[in-house]
Amino acid sequence: MSNYELTFLVEDPKTLKKLEEMLTSFSGKKMQEQAWGKRLLTFPIDKKTAAEYYTWNIQIAPNQLNEFKTKLNYENLLLRYLFLAQEEVPAQPKMKTVKKEVKEESQEEAEEEIK
Repeated sequence: MSNYELTFLVEDPKTLKKLEEMLTSFSGKKMQEQAWGKRLLTFPIDKKTAAEYYTWNIQIAPNQLNEFKTKLNYENLLLRYLFLAQEEVPAQPKMKTVKKEVKEESQEEAEEEIK
C-alpha cells in the first residue's frame, strides 16, 4: 500500500462518512484527518461560494487509486480534490548545517565600488 495526501472541498461535512465508506470499499485506510474549516472560494464552483476544506493522509494500493479517482469523478460528493503521493518519512530527519562564510575583502571591495 502507498501513502497519499488527499485534499478536498465539500459543501456539507456530512458527506465525509460517505467518502470514508467509499475509501474502505477500495481497501483504503484513512490514517489522519485535518479539517481546515469553512472558507470562501476564490471563484464559484457549481454556484457555491464557500466550502469546507479537509486533508486526509490515506493508504491505498496504487492500482485501486485509479479506480477510486474514477469513482470520485462521477460522484457529487466533492467539489474539488487533489491527490499527492507521499514518501515514507524517517522517524528523525537528518538536518544539515550550512556555514555561511563572508569574506571581508569582498565586502570592502563592494563598498569601494559604491563610492
